[in-house]
Amino acid sequence: MRTRSIVPFLVLSSLAACRTVGYAVPGELSTTAPLRVSGRQGVLVSQRLSFGPYATGEVSRSATRGKDLSDILRSHAGDYSQRYSFSLARAGAKVADVACTAEGSAAQTLGVTWQMDRRLQCEITAPEGERRTLALEATRDRPLAGRVTGEEWLEVAGSTRVAGGRISTTAGYTIARGDARTPVAAVDVTNDGAVYLAAPGDDGLAAVAAALLLYQDPLQASERFRDP
Repeated sequence: MRTRSIVPFLVLSSLAACRTVGYAVPGELSTTAPLRVSGRQGVLVSQRLSFGPYATGEVSRSATRGKDLSDILRSHAGDYSQRYSFSLARAGAKVADVACTAEGSAAQTLGVTWQMDRRLQCEITAPEGERRTLALEATRDRPLAGRVTGEEWLEVAGSTRVAGGRISTTAGYTIARGDARTPVAAVDVTNDGAVYLAAPGDDGLAAVAAALLLYQDPLQASERFRDP
């Protein structure tokens, strides 16, 4: 088995050549005014994100690091990770510090990819010390899904659904209360992005939304396993 280290580099978003129809938010949030996002497109150096009354500080993002392994049977495997962190403020007052780790692993034999896993974990800390954890995972080409734990339990489900159909990548996320599965927020990650909050001023949900908007798939750092 031969091990090769990938030279670390920053995954950059570029302006899309064409625009995708936006995420199909749940009916319960369809009358909620979207908070349009600024700061997701272009060369993401000294990146800052904003939506509605919320704005991040400068996003600290590591290079995507990983290792590739291969053998004489033309089997290949790789593990990749990236860390990012930021503070979030509402109307100038800090409401959260967020630290995230995104991981991805994949394997293929004779050109056929048979394993592809992704994980995202974020620790969200309010100024008063209250903590929440966002933990999501996905296999193959499915969108990330999981939960937010802490003072409140929330379900997070990614989807490829857009108005009129589906796309090949994640279009957005719906966040619902774990007990009644009532949608309380949605995050559109197509194009520039948008956030829908059922209760304006919910700082914890806004921090989760910002973490999702800033997520980058670490498998895109691999020439072998990135999307074509």
